[in-house]
Amino acid sequence: LSEKLLDLQAKISKPKKAKRGQKAVGDGLSFHFADILTDNDRMMQLIDRARRAARTSSPVLIYGETGTGKELFVQSIHQASARSSQPFIAQNCAALPATLLESLLFGTVKGSFTGADDRPGLFELADGGTLFLDELNSMPLDLQAKLLRVLQDGEIRRIGSSHSTRVDVRVIAAVNEPPLALVSKGAMRTDLYYRINVVSFELPPLRDRREDVFLLVRHFLEKYNQKFQMRVQGISDEVSALFSRYDWPGNVRELEHVIEAAMNMVEGDLIEAEHLPLHLLDRMSGIALFPAEKSSRGMGLVPKTGQLSLPEVLRDVEEQMIEQAMRETEGNILRAAKLLGIPRQTLQYKLSQRSGANR
Repeated sequence: LSEKLLDLQAKISKPKKAKRGQKAVGDGLSFHFADILTDNDRMMQLIDRARRAARTSSPVLIYGETGTGKELFVQSIHQASARSSQPFIAQNCAALPATLLESLLFGTVKGSFTGADDRPGLFELADGGTLFLDELNSMPLDLQAKLLRVLQDGEIRRIGSSHSTRVDVRVIAAVNEPPLALVSKGAMRTDLYYRINVVSFELPPLRDRREDVFLLVRHFLEKYNQKFQMRVQGISDEVSALFSRYDWPGNVRELEHVIEAAMNMVEGDLIEAEHLPLHLLDRMSGIALFPAEKSSRGMGLVPKTGQLSLPEVLRDVEEQMIEQAMRETEGNILRAAKLLGIPRQTLQYKLSQRSGANR
C-alpha cells in the first residue's frame, strides 16, 4: 500500500509540461500577492518583505496559527520569484508516517527494500523550483537531520543509493506553533531552526487584524454567490456585531467556513444570526458582548433594560459603540473605524443608514 501511495504521489506531484508561453506548475498553484486581502498595516509590511525575499533562493520559515493563510503566502512568494516557471510542490509533513515521508522526499532505488523501485523524491521533482514543507515540526528528528544536510550541501541521496544527486530547490517551511517554543520542547532541531530560519515571517491571527474581517466577508460572499449561483448581498447588523466581537480561533479558514455554512441556510439577501452554524453561536454565547465596565478601548456598553430580542440588543449596542467611537475621535471617521475594528467604508455606510433613518 505504501509503494502504491508513493507511485500515486509521484505522479500527481510531477509538474505539468508547459506549453509555449505558459508556466510549468505543480498541483494546486493558484495564488499571488494580489490575492492576499488586507487593510492591516502589519500584513502589508509582511507582504512587502515577502516580495523582497522572493528575489532570492534562501530558505524561509513561516509561523502562523492554523487558518492564517500560510500556503497562500508561500505560493505568492514562489509566483513572484524567478522560479515561478519551475515546479512548486507542497507536502504536509504530518500527513504521512516517518518511513513513508522519507521515501517520498528523497526517493528510492530498486532493491533498497522489498518491492522498492527506482523512484525520484520530491526534492528531485522540485529541482529548479520550490518545495513547501508544511507542519515541519511533525517531521521526526532523524529526518530533520537529513533535511538539514540537504539545506547545507544541496545534495540528496535516495534510500538505498550510494550516490548523491545535486538539486537546486528553495525550501519554504511552515509551523503552527512559535518556532523557539518548538526548539525548547524538542520538536525541532536547534541546528535546523538556525539553518532554515534565514528569512522568517510571523502571520498575525485574524483577531489581531479585525479591520480585515468584513473585507474577507465580502470576498467570501462573492466567492460563494458565484459558486452556489446565489445573490446574497451582505450580513445583518446583528451578525456584523457578533463578527466584530468574536476572536476567530480558526482564523480566516473558520470565517470562510462560517460564510459557506450560512450561505447554505440563507433564503433572503442577508445573512442573519439564525443562519450561522450552531457551534459558532454556542461559542459566541460565552463572549461578553455587553461588558458592564469600560474595556481597554474605552467603551462601556450596557443594553437597555426590558425584554429585548437578540437583534434589538445587538443593534442597540452597535449604535452605542458607533456613537462613543465618533465622540472619542471627535468625528474622525478613519480613526473611529480603526477603534471599532471595521473598514472605513463600512462605518460610512452605517452612519449614512442612521442619518437616513433619522430623517
